[in-house]
Amino acid sequence: MRTPRRRLRQPQLRERRVHPRYSDDEFALLQKAADLSRVQVGGYVAEASLAAARADDPTAAVADYRAMAKALMAANGQLAKIGSNLNQLTRHLNQDGTWPQPDLVQRLLEHVEASIADVDTAIAQVTEGR
Repeated sequence: MRTPRRRLRQPQLRERRVHPRYSDDEFALLQKAADLSRVQVGGYVAEASLAAARADDPTAAVADYRAMAKALMAANGQLAKIGSNLNQLTRHLNQDGTWPQPDLVQRLLEHVEASIADVDTAIAQVTEGR
């Protein structure tokens, strides 16, 4: 592995500090990125955050993450509503005693359940930062 390079110095001492805290998994991600960039973790965090802050839309990275999580949660809610409607349909079909294409209805219910599980997995991956 190469020796990490130092973050560019400025003529005046930087006096402002922030002290973010990370989980072990988050820190490991930062360490890997810093190693690949050949800088110390602190320098990597500083440069990455300043790059985001200097961007045309500094809220984009955070907003994209939040928008994705929000969209997935909305999709999960919609799938749950579909599942509820399908359960109501099933109840009425059972009351009437007639099941038009029962295999199709069963496959549809299984598909909705699988879709809900997929969205739940995606939400977990996004919120855990994978």
